Formats: sequence, C-alpha cells, structure tokens
Amino acid sequence: MTMIDTADTRFAKAIALADQAGQWLKCRTAAGHKAYGIRSSRDANHVYFVTQTSCDCFDSQRHVCKHQVAVLIHCARVAGKPMPASDVVDGLEQMAAERNPTLTMVRHADGEISWERSKPTAATEQARLAARYSEIFEKL
Repeated sequence: MTMIDTADTRFAKAIALADQAGQWLKCRTAAGHKAYGIRSSRDANHVYFVTQTSCDCFDSQRHVCKHQVAVLIHCARVAGKPMPASDVVDGLEQMAAERNPTLTMVRHADGEISWERSKPTAATEQARLAARYSEIFEKL
C-alpha cells in the first residue's frame, strides 16, 4: 500500500488528474494488470505509462509521482462503486415489474370481459400458467 501525503502539492494535482480519468488511455501490462496512459501536463505529445505501483516519468524515479497518486485515487473511486451484472439485471427486472403493470383479462359470469391492471408476482404468474395448462389439457 502506498502512503500519500495530502499536504504535498502533488496531491492536489493528482486529484485534478484523477478527475480526467475518462480521457486516459486504458491498457494492460504484460502481466495483465491495469495500466493507464496519462498525457504529460508539459508536453501534450508525451504520454506516461502508469500503474498503481510505477510510472515512467522523471519524478517517479525519486518518489511517488502525481500520476501514480492519480491512478490510486481513480482505482479507489472505481472500487468504491461495485455493481455486479447480476445486481443490474435484478434491478432492471424489478424496475420493469414496478413500472409496467400487466393487464389481466377477467371473464365475468354474465359473459362480460374486463381488464384489470396488476403487477404480476411469481406466485400469481405461476397460478395463471397452471390454470391455463389445466384448461388446455382438460380438452384432451
């Protein structure tokens, strides 16, 4: 773990760099670790290859540079907001069920048909399918 001195002027610069993470080049090291290409603040034609533990800028030869700190900040921000795909799918399914109630056809004894708006649950859907299967197989 890298210790960061928040009183250091590089820290403020690192935060500004981390806020621009959407503009970084995203790549991987030969070992498969995440790495980023961050443009030099002095020469826009020069890009530094940066990981959480290394950077190829001159400043990183002496101490942890602002590029490394920016990558650490970015990775901490990303790690703080995990959203597994299963949670996304479950959330979308629940949202669709809440926002899109279905219409259920109701046959009345006098022959009239009406529609009722309902939010199907697993139990009501299973009961509806069971009744439909019974209706179909009674005819056979």
